[in-house]
Amino acid sequence: MREVKTEIDIAAPSSEVWRILTDINHWQEWNPIVKQASGEASPDSTLTITMCSKEGKGGKDGPKYMPVITNCEAPKRFRWRAKMMAGFLFTNDKVFELEDTSNGTHLVHKETYDGWLVPMFWNKLNENVPSMLNSMNDSLKELAEKNTH
Repeated sequence: MREVKTEIDIAAPSSEVWRILTDINHWQEWNPIVKQASGEASPDSTLTITMCSKEGKGGKDGPKYMPVITNCEAPKRFRWRAKMMAGFLFTNDKVFELEDTSNGTHLVHKETYDGWLVPMFWNKLNENVPSMLNSMNDSLKELAEKNTH
């Protein structure tokens, strides 16, 4: 298993960060890497997510996938699993962990990868995924802090 991990401090309560994160149907309004998203943030629910292409939101659709929520513990942890092709070939888990701090919320946002094909794609994933996660984190921070102040 391989992991890409990012972290950010957000000057907003975890309840507000959680509200934004779990409102999947509105991700495309604030999330720079998602062109379209729908679904309910509840265990065993299937989401539909269309990523942005390299051209951004105005370009053609990027990859589309349908992850299943495997864990949803308000307002602390939210996790899903996507299977690309057969599960033993490639799985991707997205994890959001929220921790209350004296200044708001500390967010750990990571993706884990498992399967036979991961070593083949690892260099590209490790090169591209951190900046994508950080751009999502930065936009989440901006919206949560705007809504709080």
